[in-house]
Amino acid sequence: MNHKAKIIFGTDGWRSRMDSDFNIDNVRIVAQAITYYLIDSGYNKGIFIGYDGRKNSQIFAKACAEVISSFNIPSFIPPRPVPTPLAAFTTVKYSLDGSIMITASHNPPIYNGIKFIPYYGGPATTTITNKIENYIQKIKYVKYEDFDKLKTKGLITIINPIYDYIDHLLNMLSVNKLKMNICIDAMHGATAGIIELLISKLNANIHMIRGNIDPEFGGTTPDPIPSNLELLRNEVISKKFDIGLAFDGDGDRLAVITNDGTFLLANQILPLLYIHLHDNRNKIGDAARTIATSHMLDFIVKERGHKVIETPVGFKHIAPLLYEKKVIIGGEESGGIGFIDHIPEKDGLASAILLLEFLSFSDIKEVIKDINSKYGYFEFKRIDVNKTINIPSDLPTKEIFNKKVIEVNKIDGLKVILEDGSWFLIRKSGTENLVRIYIESNTKDNIRKLEDFIKKFLNFSIGSLL
Repeated sequence: MNHKAKIIFGTDGWRSRMDSDFNIDNVRIVAQAITYYLIDSGYNKGIFIGYDGRKNSQIFAKACAEVISSFNIPSFIPPRPVPTPLAAFTTVKYSLDGSIMITASHNPPIYNGIKFIPYYGGPATTTITNKIENYIQKIKYVKYEDFDKLKTKGLITIINPIYDYIDHLLNMLSVNKLKMNICIDAMHGATAGIIELLISKLNANIHMIRGNIDPEFGGTTPDPIPSNLELLRNEVISKKFDIGLAFDGDGDRLAVITNDGTFLLANQILPLLYIHLHDNRNKIGDAARTIATSHMLDFIVKERGHKVIETPVGFKHIAPLLYEKKVIIGGEESGGIGFIDHIPEKDGLASAILLLEFLSFSDIKEVIKDINSKYGYFEFKRIDVNKTINIPSDLPTKEIFNKKVIEVNKIDGLKVILEDGSWFLIRKSGTENLVRIYIESNTKDNIRKLEDFIKKFLNFSIGSLL
């Protein structure tokens, strides 16, 4: 066993490279630590173990089952790769003690990871992951038994919850038919074969691209950002689709391309879905977003008499607000959005069908145009810096480009808000060895000015480090 690896649960689980720390020995160590957590918490109903389509993900999932079920805890494993939100749904649907999901989400193919989803169907809290990390340090040897023998004993069961999940998603809608032409990019991820089954039940016309599961994701990264979605954009424009949908590697994130080729990411999708839930579906209440997410949502929610709760980055901070029904929707800049009356987990497939339902009520482009006319434009930029940077603990000035600093927020990194609504955030990534810089303002010129200020503030050239 490799005890030298430092296994740490970051913003959304433990991730590492499969040519380094993420190996069968360390996966078994983590599985046994989760087992100790379950036993010490008095849980024994069983655990679902899902996996994405990456190389060896199914092998790692079976290794987890061999460890957990050797302690007489039932394990349930699907016959094919599944999205993370399906694992979360299965936990709640079958009243299990939790789920393990083998995935590295949107990271490159060489990476893999483990997410632990407790009984409530959302990301594990920091308190829970700290306990698991403590158990990891105490493990002297790993106990496991042969997969087939445990299956024969009835401790491992193959189950397929895909149809239950699809039925649940369809029941979230107020419509049962969508007359539209949709292009879907599964990015060779775990939604392949599931998303088209879901949307086909709404009688929509579907065209799939990158619709098969590929461990190498077609030679790219399964991250639905504009630079990775030119193929989808070209398909939507050239073949005149009503909309294009793209999902990340484990299906918990959504990106959208409108019929004129405009990219919509979570910063825009989140407020649009709040409008839909509030105005069209009569779901009344507050919303939540992470500190790194656009403030566009704030204006829309405030106009309707409600408030936005700001959290640190990581859906684990939003999940309790959904679980306790304190908000009707919550989301983050990186693409994850979750909903009331659903699992307290980000779900790209749920986001997709609710957005399609919104299209049956409104023209998205007209809604965005209305938002811009009311509140101005929301230009947004994220910069990933591949170098360790010491993030200052405070700001040495009360004014930037003749704009007063009205707030300095330190709940996750350093966020500075100016009197005109512009803001920037500098924080360390919780999933990768990066420093992320986020900037929002009402013009591209202001974005450039703030970027120049940040370069001087941090005393380095951003461009030279990307």
